[in-house]
Amino acid sequence: MSSRSRSWSARTRSCGWPATCASMRAPIEGREMDVRALGALLLIGLALGPGWAQEPVIRLDAPLVLLNVTVTGGDGHYVSKLSARDFTILEDGRPQPIAHFSAEETPFAIAILLDVSRSMERTLRLARAAARSFVHGLRENDVFALYAFATRWAQIQPFGSYPEIEPEVWALEAEGYTALYDCVVGTARDLAKRPEKRRAILLLSDGADTASRASLDDALREALAANVTIYAVDLMDEASASAADAVRARMALRALSEQTGGRYIRDPGGAQMYATFQAIVHELGHQYTLGYYPTWERRDGRWRRIEVRVARAGVTVRTRRGYYVPRS
Repeated sequence: MSSRSRSWSARTRSCGWPATCASMRAPIEGREMDVRALGALLLIGLALGPGWAQEPVIRLDAPLVLLNVTVTGGDGHYVSKLSARDFTILEDGRPQPIAHFSAEETPFAIAILLDVSRSMERTLRLARAAARSFVHGLRENDVFALYAFATRWAQIQPFGSYPEIEPEVWALEAEGYTALYDCVVGTARDLAKRPEKRRAILLLSDGADTASRASLDDALREALAANVTIYAVDLMDEASASAADAVRARMALRALSEQTGGRYIRDPGGAQMYATFQAIVHELGHQYTLGYYPTWERRDGRWRRIEVRVARAGVTVRTRRGYYVPRS
């Protein structure tokens, strides 16, 4: 085991629900600061008199909304050499001025989430091999971290560029329940602090959450807030699951991947698995990154629908489908 690693049980106690870690407190502290700042602005306005109140309504400063966009042609190949003029961003049906555009090949940060719960007993070996195969396909400057989850979750390997996954992973056994959504929430918050504009999660699971305090909606909210693209690899063992459970699990994996602009991948075994993972690495390295500043009149927590259009016939555009405005 690496000197960086603590025991699996120690890390799950310190990082899992309900023991909230520092990264989970940060967004709450930020919102408190926003409220205090807004209160100070209102006091200044009262001191300035009625003339100030006749100025235009305060428009809350909104952060840059970044979108990682994949564009493919009818043959499935990536469409390159597009410019900002080829793109149109719509928020709730209204065009938004593009404030940021990049198309260069750039490193990305990805978190690999490994399901080690009891339901993965027959497919855990495949999941570990999948994680290793993906890491072997990463480029020199890409960074990854490895997380494992069962009843609780923990970071096994911190973000960095490594040639291999931690040896500790091979000793993990399938046991306990499945806190999938809790792990996605915590991992998305870790990714939100990364400097890379392209961030992703590779989720290796059967999709059957049985232990999370967080919901599917919570997991989606955090992933969308961090601009994280989720690639969900379905490792469901159909022999040990009911038809109803399999349907629910697959719906969850599809929602996580499709709502964030990623891909749902059904059990890519053998040589197909390596080819699939190489396609994901290539996709993350060749996406277009677009950004715009939305106009909010209030922080109401409402859903904002995003659509990206490309002025090319016969192309498919994939990106996250929207985000939730932070509440005051």
